[in-house]
Amino acid sequence: MSRTPDVAVVITTFDVQDLLIRCLDSLDGAAGSLKIEVVVVDNGFCDGTWQMLLARKNVKAIRGSSELGFGCANNLGAVATRAPLILFLNPDTELEDRSIQVLAECLGSRLDVATVGPRLILPSGRLDPASSRNFPSPASAIHRLLGAPHVVGFEIEKPYNTEEVATTGEREVGSVSGACFLIRRTAFDAVGGFDQRYFMYGDDLDLHRRLADLGWRTLCVHEAQVTHWKRESSRQRPVRTRFEFYRSMWRYYHEHHAHEPWILRVLVSGAILVLGTSAVLRRLVH
Repeated sequence: MSRTPDVAVVITTFDVQDLLIRCLDSLDGAAGSLKIEVVVVDNGFCDGTWQMLLARKNVKAIRGSSELGFGCANNLGAVATRAPLILFLNPDTELEDRSIQVLAECLGSRLDVATVGPRLILPSGRLDPASSRNFPSPASAIHRLLGAPHVVGFEIEKPYNTEEVATTGEREVGSVSGACFLIRRTAFDAVGGFDQRYFMYGDDLDLHRRLADLGWRTLCVHEAQVTHWKRESSRQRPVRTRFEFYRSMWRYYHEHHAHEPWILRVLVSGAILVLGTSAVLRRLVH
């Protein structure tokens, strides 16, 4: 009788075959002594990804659609697995040895924690700020938009991106990045998985916000490290991705900030509309 997998790895990909191969090749070393099962949902049709996946005996391939969306595809991949822990992973990542095992060991020792994420390192060697984030608020959005604290000269209690310099230990955060995080299946099921109304962007924040509302905690685990070639998929559809970014921002704000005064909601909604329209028009022109 075969051993039940310890971790299910779910990857949603869109025409980044070369990066996906590097990601898949890094999984065995990252798993350490853990047994993993791997599911890839292929939403692209313009490279040889599908044929490559079919040739891999240790990968379950699911044919997706360019209109399926990140959250919906991840939900589809999760249903096709059975391990008690699920690692959601972008194809433009490469995992260091034992990084999955380090995340799993942390999660196993903290029963009040639903999700853990690694330090995401950009190809430049710098930390990806999405590794550890506080939940966005109107104050943190304005703070970030103004380039604070470098421009306005002050800090706020909970800026959107946290300054992270540690390389050991753990830090509690609001959300880790959807590019790579490990979650308990029980917690994932309890909130109904990803909200499929998000096509891309914001779905990871929304998931972590709903988990936090149920009392779950999230940790960034510094000793687990993953390289992230950011935006390699999204740059293939620049207009659509800009539109979806601001549409997700709109949905997240109205979903989780409906209790705020109406005047603030009008101002925030107007700002998202103006910024989003401007961003999409700039992409169309260029």
